[in-house]
Amino acid sequence: MSKGAVKNILTILLLSITVFSMVRYLSELKARCRLQDSLTKAQDEVAVLVKEKQNLLQELGKEKELKERLALKNSGLLNYLKASKNKIARLFQDKARIQGNLDNTSAKFSILKAENKVLIDQHKRIYAENEQFKAKLSSVVELKKAIRELRAAKRKVRASLTEGNHGFLIRNGQPVIQEKIKIEVVPAQTKE
Repeated sequence: MSKGAVKNILTILLLSITVFSMVRYLSELKARCRLQDSLTKAQDEVAVLVKEKQNLLQELGKEKELKERLALKNSGLLNYLKASKNKIARLFQDKARIQGNLDNTSAKFSILKAENKVLIDQHKRIYAENEQFKAKLSSVVELKKAIRELRAAKRKVRASLTEGNHGFLIRNGQPVIQEKIKIEVVPAQTKE
């Protein structure tokens, strides 16, 4: 082989090595660019994740703080609930006591109402009798008639006194003859 052919072969060999090296270099350069892009993306993702982590940690801190405040508020509400239950129990006891008092008062009121009605009826009857007596005793003839009736009634009373123990008292089962009882009857005063 001639020097020129060896040179050509060497040149082709060198050119092919150079082309191969350049292709290999370019492929490595592309791989490196891809790796750098992936690394940049990964670093961006790491930065985003770190920010999210910080945000989540802040939110977690806020949630813990909120949870503590809610627990404190909840304990306050539980205490308030217990106090309210005690107050309601006392109110029910007071209601039962007041209801009992009301029932007693209602019963007493009913009794007083019935007594009042009886007294009103009695007052009306007495008033009517009083008006009859006024009408009867306002005339002289009727007055004389009433005096005669009283005298007749007095005689009947004397006649009935002769029967029985004759007005004597009995003490300890023994008649007491020395003592006599005088009974005075005073008419009741009426309101006019």
